[in-house]
Amino acid sequence: MEGKDRLIYIYGINPVQEAFKVKDALKEIYISKKRVSGLKNIMALADENSIPVRIVDDSFIENMAKGVHQGVLAKVKPKKTINLQEALNIPDKRNEPAFFLILDLIEDPQNFGAILRTADAAGVHAVVYQKRRSVGVVPSVWKASSGAVWHVNLVEINNIKYAIRALKDSGIKIIGVEAKGKNLLWETDLTQPVALIAGSEGGGIRQSILSLCEEVVSIPMKGMVNSLNVSVATALFVYEVIRQRSYFTRSSLKIL
Repeated sequence: MEGKDRLIYIYGINPVQEAFKVKDALKEIYISKKRVSGLKNIMALADENSIPVRIVDDSFIENMAKGVHQGVLAKVKPKKTINLQEALNIPDKRNEPAFFLILDLIEDPQNFGAILRTADAAGVHAVVYQKRRSVGVVPSVWKASSGAVWHVNLVEINNIKYAIRALKDSGIKIIGVEAKGKNLLWETDLTQPVALIAGSEGGGIRQSILSLCEEVVSIPMKGMVNSLNVSVATALFVYEVIRQRSYFTRSSLKIL
């Protein structure tokens, strides 16, 4: 990364391909000379969109990417975040009950990216996360999200307690996702405006954040392990919202 307010590097086929869908996002693409034959689609898209392409040694990409790069690296504009008020305006624009995710100190880029991928797939209105002590939108998150970062509304905030209070003041119910929850996810009314809180990998939702929740819900577990990975648990809850709200008809679904 070259700096927060300057261009950054992302890597991987899907994140780079998704960048073509965002106006003026791509500035330059680097292709490994060993993998040119497998990346002709990206090269064709670059040609169509007048994006410069450089053929480089694999070592150049490896030094910049620090991850599984699949032979492609791109210099892009940083992801633009929105403020909380802009996020609160989205449900009315879509004529939908509010649907937000709040991430309480998610530190693993794989988890953060996977959650953003789910948020994009499920039509979450915005994902709110705390700037300090969270992984944030680093290049590995782009890769883990398969490029979904480009399409999710992100609210980076100094203190998520402020965001929670603002959401509550707007009539949005705050629900914590935690193993100690009294109710099961399908016992909770998720058709109303909601914001789901997912906690950190190590400690879950902080006690000070739990105290702001109006309800804490859990996923039933039959096995010996008493919890799920945070990205998996979040995906289950997000799709329970979708199920209860019946957003999708069979004709509107993308069949994978």
